[in-house]
Amino acid sequence: MFGKSHTPKGQRHNRRGVFIVLASIIMIVLFAFLSLGLDTGLISLEQTRLQNAVDSAALAASQEITSSVHAAGTDGADPNSIAVEQAKAMAVDVAQRNGVYIDPAKDIIFGKRTYNEGTGEWDIAWNAEPYNVVKVVARRDQPDMSLRDSKLPLAFGWAVGKPTIDLRSEAIAFVEARDMVVVLDFSGSMNDDSKYSAISRLGQGPIEDNMTDIINAMNPNLGDLTFEQDYLRIVGKPPTRGYEPQIVVTFKDREVYIESSKDLSNVVLEFDNGYHYKFDGLSGRTGTFRGVGGYNGRKIVGCWVKSGSNASGDGPGYGERFRDTNSAVKAAFGLDNIPYPYQRGSWDEFINYCRDNIDPNTGNRHKFGKLNYCDYLLNRRYHGYETEDFWKAPHYPFHAVKEGFSLFLGFLEDLDFGDEVGIVSYDEASRVEHTLSDGGTYASLNGDWISDDYTTLNTIQRHKQAAHYGTYTAMGFGVNEADDLLKTHSRHGARPTIVLMTDGNANRYPSGWNLPADWNWNELTDYDGDGQADYVTYDRSKQYAIWEAVEAHKRGCTIHTMSVGASADRQVMTAIANACGGIHIAVPGGATIAELQSQMLEAFRQIAAKVPPPQLVYELSQATE
Repeated sequence: MFGKSHTPKGQRHNRRGVFIVLASIIMIVLFAFLSLGLDTGLISLEQTRLQNAVDSAALAASQEITSSVHAAGTDGADPNSIAVEQAKAMAVDVAQRNGVYIDPAKDIIFGKRTYNEGTGEWDIAWNAEPYNVVKVVARRDQPDMSLRDSKLPLAFGWAVGKPTIDLRSEAIAFVEARDMVVVLDFSGSMNDDSKYSAISRLGQGPIEDNMTDIINAMNPNLGDLTFEQDYLRIVGKPPTRGYEPQIVVTFKDREVYIESSKDLSNVVLEFDNGYHYKFDGLSGRTGTFRGVGGYNGRKIVGCWVKSGSNASGDGPGYGERFRDTNSAVKAAFGLDNIPYPYQRGSWDEFINYCRDNIDPNTGNRHKFGKLNYCDYLLNRRYHGYETEDFWKAPHYPFHAVKEGFSLFLGFLEDLDFGDEVGIVSYDEASRVEHTLSDGGTYASLNGDWISDDYTTLNTIQRHKQAAHYGTYTAMGFGVNEADDLLKTHSRHGARPTIVLMTDGNANRYPSGWNLPADWNWNELTDYDGDGQADYVTYDRSKQYAIWEAVEAHKRGCTIHTMSVGASADRQVMTAIANACGGIHIAVPGGATIAELQSQMLEAFRQIAAKVPPPQLVYELSQATE
């Protein structure tokens, strides 16, 4: 049999004492963990509150930078006239609304963010102008607990001898630099506002003034042609005997004006179909003669004038013969002994153009002069390989685009926010404009095709002309070229941007191209948010331009658009801007060329000032004792 076991009474008391000690230790540990958790949560909550406040304050302050740039784009003010004190006040106000105190004297710092070509990173130089970055700091580090930026009191910090802790949060907001490709329309219609055909819109006086500027800028040798358009005036053979007349014939297309030193006897007209008509029984020494009856309105190519006792022997009673020939025109206007001034074209082609193609409503049909020569070039020989000096001349709207682009580059240079620019041109094809070799002028971007070398960019674009390479409008090709350029030359961390302009309608697309089956107009051109497309087109050239733009936007590219002139397709340009996160600016032109140029300058200024919204650079917040 087993006996009963007894635990000594003293041992039981000892065990109870051990449990009490162990429980006390556990309670202390639990209290420590609890106090640590509470204080850690308190610190984390306050740190988050500080961070949220400085994030908002930094964005608000940097928004003042973008606002001043936008204002400069609207009113033409200095883009660097940033109201620093106003930006500081905005940051302080936003922080206060979030319950956080910041000292504007030491907690708000402005700087300049630039791209480091060597490292491929973006560096910030604090207190360097022009400002495009803002740092806002929130601190809780003052020992005076009555202050708003006092140290953070801890719930249980006293237990470890640390009743308070220092906190610090900061946020950096910057205006993102842009890598911009400006896509320029080089089609033939970009000189339309300088032609006689624009008189109905702009008036004959302004057009002729503009033509005068064009010819003066190009300064070709045009013999004896003047800015007064003149008919062909042929002075006949000088008389050698007293009975011989001195005759002068002025050919006026469908009539001739005849002057003689003797009385007129008869005039025989020769028409462009080879037929003749004779006016007999004349008197007086001057007269205007034109076709009558079945010859009414026919062009006159020659005449015989019987006056005094002259004779030609060409027909019964036919007097001295005069002919409206190209040789006669060249001789009359001093063109017979000088070469044609440009690579393509000829004096004969110009003369025939004056006879047959000048708008008769101008009053200059069949006349010869510098204005008519200008219209001939603008309509027949406008390519760079034909008339190589046209880039020097202010032909519109192309010249307004060049002036606007120069202003655009100047604005970016003054702004100095690190923006870089590339140029793409398009007509029936597209290309990157990166090098210029024009006679004695050479300029190159040297492989850096998106560049901040604004001087070289401006030199390259200034040496171009409407229809420099071709005639048509392959807008989609231009967008595709710009997108490819951004993919290969854009900087990491810069905002890819395309500025697309045209004065007409897209009229080229790749052979065999079609919109993809999943294309949804309702998603892309619903401007009012009702779920239905506000623009649809079945024109494949326009579709292709929009599709290329949308594809570029999918890769992160913002696209702004600019339509120039009354004939520009504003609907397509609006659709592209709406689908691609940009803005569309219409440059409608006006009653004068000066209005057009003013509107063009304003449009480019607005685009240049359309800086991206501020972005945050997050840095780890610090909490120090």
